[in-house]
This record gives sequence, structure tokens and C-alpha cells, in this order.
Amino acid sequence: MFECLQHGEQYTIEITSLGYFGKRQNIYIINDLGLITANLNSSSKVLTTYDIEELIRFELQLRDLQIGGCSTVDKFVLSNFNETFVTNDGTYSWQGYKQLLALFE
Repeated sequence: MFECLQHGEQYTIEITSLGYFGKRQNIYIINDLGLITANLNSSSKVLTTYDIEELIRFELQLRDLQIGGCSTVDKFVLSNFNETFVTNDGTYSWQGYKQLLALFE
């Protein structure tokens, strides 16, 4: 979905942890004339080629996740203008979203 992001379009990643500390975070990615920026909370950054590769890797890994049995479940909603993809991660072993959030550190 991210690779299909056209000028003027927005791609959103919503992460909701349904475990003990229930928390929600939204990442908004915008393509403005080929300049791709990402926003998380009050942080904003122009994405580098490396960042873009990490976003693509994140989405591909997320789509390949197997169902887990942990009581802590993370819900992911990825959406753009044309499509919405929703999945849950209860594996507890995949930490792909932490790498994604690290892009803003």
C-alpha cells in the first residue's frame, strides 16, 4: 500500500496495543510532490530512502504474521485512499512496530 502512495495522498498506520497498558499511536505519511513526510505525535520528519525501505519492510512483515497466543495483542490498521488492511499480532515475538517507531527518535 505504501508503495502506491501518489502525490497529495496520505497513508496511515494506526497501532493499538490491547494488552495491559492499552495504548494507541497513529503515524501519518504524506506524499507532497515526491517529498514524503511522516508524523507521529508532535514529531515530523522527511523520510530518507532507508526510512522508506523500513516502512515497506514493516508492511510486508505485518502481512505475513501468523496468529499468536499471547494475551497482549497489538492491532494494526493500515490505510490509504484506496484500501484498508487490518490485522492483529498476538505472537509477542514480532517487534516490527518498535523499529518503525524508532525512525522518529
